[in-house]
Amino acid sequence: MRPISASPAALAGLLVLSVSSLASASAAVLGIDFGQEFIKAALVKPGIPLEIVLTKDTKRKEAAAVGFKPASNGKEGEFAYPERLYGADAVNLAARFPHDVYPGLKKVMGQHITDDSVMAYWARNPALSVVPNLFRSTVAFQSSSAPPVDSGEGEFTVEELLAMQFKSIVYNAKALAGANTRIRDVVFTVPAFLKAEERSSLKLAAELAGLKVMSFVSDGLAVGINYATTRTFNESSPEYHIVYDMGAGSTTATLLRFQGRSVKDVGRFNKTVQEVTVLGIGYDTELGGDIFNQEIFEILLDDFVNNPKAKGLLEEDPDLKNTVRTNGRAASKLWKEATRVRQILSANTDTVASIESLYKDIDFRSSKITRATFEKLLAQYEARITKPITDAISNANVALSEVNTLIVHGGAVRTPFVGKKIEDIIGGAEKISKQVNPDESAVLGATFKGAAESGAFKVKEIRTQDIGAFGVSIKYKKDAEAKKETVQQIFPFYSKIGSEKVIPFSRNSELTFNTVHNLPPRINDPNQKPRQELLETIETSNLTSSVKKLQDDFGCAENDIVTKFGIVLNPKDSLPKVIRFWVECGVEVAPEAPKRDAGGAFEDVKGFFGYGKKDASKSTKSADSQPRAIRRIEKIPVKYTITKAGFPNIPEKDMTSLILKIRGFDKHDKERKDLEEARNNLEAYTYRARGYLSDDAFIAVSTEEQRERLDAMISEASDWLYGDGYTAGLKEVHQKIKQLEALEAPISKRRTEKDSLPEALKGLNNILISMKGFIEREESLAEAQSDDSYSFDLKPLKKAYEKERAWVEEKSAAQEKLQPHEGPILTSEEI
Repeated sequence: MRPISASPAALAGLLVLSVSSLASASAAVLGIDFGQEFIKAALVKPGIPLEIVLTKDTKRKEAAAVGFKPASNGKEGEFAYPERLYGADAVNLAARFPHDVYPGLKKVMGQHITDDSVMAYWARNPALSVVPNLFRSTVAFQSSSAPPVDSGEGEFTVEELLAMQFKSIVYNAKALAGANTRIRDVVFTVPAFLKAEERSSLKLAAELAGLKVMSFVSDGLAVGINYATTRTFNESSPEYHIVYDMGAGSTTATLLRFQGRSVKDVGRFNKTVQEVTVLGIGYDTELGGDIFNQEIFEILLDDFVNNPKAKGLLEEDPDLKNTVRTNGRAASKLWKEATRVRQILSANTDTVASIESLYKDIDFRSSKITRATFEKLLAQYEARITKPITDAISNANVALSEVNTLIVHGGAVRTPFVGKKIEDIIGGAEKISKQVNPDESAVLGATFKGAAESGAFKVKEIRTQDIGAFGVSIKYKKDAEAKKETVQQIFPFYSKIGSEKVIPFSRNSELTFNTVHNLPPRINDPNQKPRQELLETIETSNLTSSVKKLQDDFGCAENDIVTKFGIVLNPKDSLPKVIRFWVECGVEVAPEAPKRDAGGAFEDVKGFFGYGKKDASKSTKSADSQPRAIRRIEKIPVKYTITKAGFPNIPEKDMTSLILKIRGFDKHDKERKDLEEARNNLEAYTYRARGYLSDDAFIAVSTEEQRERLDAMISEASDWLYGDGYTAGLKEVHQKIKQLEALEAPISKRRTEKDSLPEALKGLNNILISMKGFIEREESLAEAQSDDSYSFDLKPLKKAYEKERAWVEEKSAAQEKLQPHEGPILTSEEI
């Protein structure tokens, strides 16, 4: 049976707009697809079923970069907050301030300062000052844009910079959902191979941004969820699809099984749910669009060095190539142009690069770059392009012929060379599925999953099962005298997330052990040496006393006592977590003595007269046999502590400092935006008010003196705005606006009233005429029927009528005596 597909627009209909009674009316779930080159976000809340969060420029994705534009003014002795820029604005700023623009931070989050990935990032962004952060040996950047510290220039940690980007996304989301919407819950898409420290870094960044991470969803599974939201699948014949995701920094292939499943529903009924199960994964942590960009970067760099315009520079500096490569501005311009050239070559067969003032004020225009030349350079990556697919198939023990389609995701899959290679391995272009948006399906799938997890939304029921990319082991010493640690595997590679195991120990004294991830060798490691990542340290505190209690209270022999703990692959973050710890032993327990039948005195009388003798005989025979002992397991919980291994957690007081530091930038940004808005309002006011001076209706209700004063005030405000007002504060700008309003607003009010007052008076007079007619008719009817009640009931109405009529006549007479330039006595608002 073929899957039933629906249009992408139908996806919104799958999220019911009703919210559970326990959920806040302003509840919202944010999904973030945090990539190395771009960030996409989606939001779900009551009234907004599932929507992509647009950037401030109404784009559907944001470049993953943050930059700081130095402050143009500031008070002496005080830190002058720079202007923060995000996305494309930040990327463009790198040509001027490469030392304060931070792109592609995903590659260095959770990494040690000496890690190869950090060195590669620094080489690509040579203007940045990479330093170990103040709290631990992860990456930070020294910058004059950060508030200074006692020792000198301040720094930004990777997590702070990421938190700023996430806060910007929340700000954009509130523009969609409403300023008063509480956006706290977030779901992140992550590569399946993201290590524990990287997940921890991402979680820390979210916390600094005021977000609570509901869960991490692997990229491939998120795409699979999005694929399943508009389809149903057969229970008897599952479908197999591979999600091939090539982004800027990595490539993953995820083999998924899609299947319907009939499950128990309320009462005697069954229901059919959709299942999306990850069967296998393959990945390359380095292969992506950035590697392809690097090839073009090298082409452009060679072309520039060999350009006749650079001949003089080359004579002065024989190592010109390396000099340009390590020059912050030049490297930034070259990288940006290399990215543009690669994207053009995905659609065209050739192009030319052009960079203004690349280095030493030399404008650079490259030779023609052809797709054929580019693809020759990419040939070295051919095997790596397809290896994730073969790995995913191999891990799942599924034949490639069983795969229905390959679903592509990520920007780099648009590279023709990549597309051709995956077509060849999967069996032709007809097996390449284009049923999902290659940019947005992951974030939509993750947000859909978050909506389901929140319990605040009723969504189509899609059950998921993921697997872990790494194996899990524990390391411990068997006894206090042991010099070497014992390593015991707990979960093999590709175990199901959510799996739980109980691990026994033959250890009766206090115990300390570490949980570790078993990692595959690095791709570029010639020795292909397996690696390990320390995760947590678990230490017991009452194991010894608990063992003694089993011995004293239950007579357990030491050799019969077993220490056990339960460990699970946490569905929230895919990491192993110890969830309980205890000691136990089996003991022989005598059964309780049989209770006497509750027959009482009546049974005794029956025995006296001979009744029930047969039963008594049987009972006596049974009593003579010995009761069999019962074996029972006695358990005592063991107290234990869990300490994060690897990089230490940031202390609470330092977390508070980081949050306040970010809030300082937030406050400054708000003040700057408010000031810009006020300046724009003042500028628009001067243009608008100057136009009034030539408007006949405005002239009719003002004197020449009033207009001259207003004209002078407009000129003064305009001159001030482009002079001293450029450095003025918000209060001063608002004061200028109020000064203009004091002159212009009364005249504009009279102009408005000149047209609206007569209409309002006419309407009121019509009402009074109707009231008078009604009163006269009712009085006539009362006289004809000689009924005093009518007359009595009309007194309040007649009184109100007379009062309003007299008020209108008095005010109208006074208004008519006024000159057009004088303030009104009677206004349409009063009427």
